[in-house]
Amino acid sequence: MALLTALTVACITVVSATANADVIRDENPYKLLEKVANETFDRIGAERGQINENLDHFRVIIREEMMPYVDSVYAAKRVLGRNLKDTTEEQRQEFYKVFRDYLIATYGRAFTQYDESKHTVEFDNANRFEEGSKAVTVYTRVIEQGRPPIRMDFKMRYDDNDNLWKAYDMVVEGVSLLNSKAAEISAVIRSRGIDGTIELLREKANEPIRNYDGNESL
Repeated sequence: MALLTALTVACITVVSATANADVIRDENPYKLLEKVANETFDRIGAERGQINENLDHFRVIIREEMMPYVDSVYAAKRVLGRNLKDTTEEQRQEFYKVFRDYLIATYGRAFTQYDESKHTVEFDNANRFEEGSKAVTVYTRVIEQGRPPIRMDFKMRYDDNDNLWKAYDMVVEGVSLLNSKAAEISAVIRSRGIDGTIELLREKANEPIRNYDGNESL
């Protein structure tokens, strides 16, 4: 159950895609999500030795395998919400950068609980995708041995600039992690301002990856 708890705080709202030849450009987002997840988990299993020696190796795997398929700019704007209009262009760009780094670190801590021998993911039927759609919700179930399955829905949108499907939110048992993170960030901005929030995110992002302890709040 620890992995599932960790995933609920590792909000899937991070990192813009970088175009390169290795990016999976499947036109069906259901198939894309399954491919990305399988490649990520396979790499974790294959590089378990490096991970055991240095947990920060999770950053490399997450950055290279997962992050090209997540819409950071869209998600970061949603997280800032009404605060967006009160920021300068320089502040926004800096926020996007440190928010990206912070969530990569958060994912790294979440994945310290992943055990390829115990955890599996069941994916929705790819035939549910309607040709021409620009936004979808892909349903998955996370299976942990001896535990009830956990429903996790991924909200995805088509990025016309990169010609790529990207995820921007994960809904765990009905709870939107994007909305949860937005509420948390908003509270920090009220108490510390946007510059103070950026500095706090930077501090958190620079902390070494450690085993997940159940506390990922700012």
